[in-house]
Amino acid sequence: MPHVLVVVGKNLNVAVVMVNRMIIILRRIPDNTQKHEVASYLNPVLKGGILQKSGQIELIKIQIIKDTRTNSLEYHALVTIDSDAAAERVIKKLNGKAFKGKHIAVREYVYRSWHNDPRIKSDGENTEQYEKRQTDRRRNKLEVVVKKTSIKFRGDEQFHRTL
Repeated sequence: MPHVLVVVGKNLNVAVVMVNRMIIILRRIPDNTQKHEVASYLNPVLKGGILQKSGQIELIKIQIIKDTRTNSLEYHALVTIDSDAAAERVIKKLNGKAFKGKHIAVREYVYRSWHNDPRIKSDGENTEQYEKRQTDRRRNKLEVVVKKTSIKFRGDEQFHRTL
């Protein structure tokens, strides 16, 4: 899904820039994973081919999630890729494949918000027709433990920043 970013300068010239990037999530990666290992895993698929657009990694962030009920930790990698086509290719080719000896899920990362929940209608419509779920699918009692240093990519250089 391409996004449009409109940049307005101080004069009357208006520049429209297409922002074509996607965030993917590598779910339940091994706990000792380094960011350069994630980049090495993704880069062969990102190169593209004769008829395929190549993509580049813009940002890698390792996120640790703690289930407070069981005190277990989950490790996920969030990767921003500059091309939707390249990101979709990564998802298609690497989902369910082994990473450091462990099969992982690779999916598009979607920001969830109650603002865009179709079950919540402020105009007084009948909300029962929107509610088809028996129970809530989201797990409660989860918290982000540590936001590690992320690697931001620009061309061939890497820039480190703490989030």
